[in-house]
Amino acid sequence: MTASQHHPATLALQSLFTLANETEWEIARGMGLNLTDFRALSVLGLSGPVTVGKLAEELGATPATTTAIVSRLESRGYVARRRSTDDRRQVQVNATATSFTRIMSLMLPLMTATNEHLRALPAADQRVVTDFLDAAQRLMRDHLHALSEKDAR
Repeated sequence: MTASQHHPATLALQSLFTLANETEWEIARGMGLNLTDFRALSVLGLSGPVTVGKLAEELGATPATTTAIVSRLESRGYVARRRSTDDRRQVQVNATATSFTRIMSLMLPLMTATNEHLRALPAADQRVVTDFLDAAQRLMRDHLHALSEKDAR
């Protein structure tokens, strides 16, 4: 299939994915992290406190590798380990306020510009954009799941 056979929005979305990957790399670099460590930090930022084992599952890494990632992030002040209040044998890992502040300092200009652009649109258009992005997320999540299932076979 050639580019001309795809809807312009599909092509724009593909370009956005590429830019998002490049932006992720630059944010990681700006924080002094490699991409794997930054992705772990991103998972923690979205999921809240989790065990190293659960984080390893999310990353598709071994617990030993994930422990090393957590140690590197902890040494930079980006994550903290805390004993679980439910089970004192279990250690939870969570992103710190420092990591949130640092990520926001790097992302805020883009978030502000995007917010201003969206708010300038009529309310009906804002809903269309939001609905499209929600659908794109679902499609991407489904595709990712299908790819993961294929790899597992």
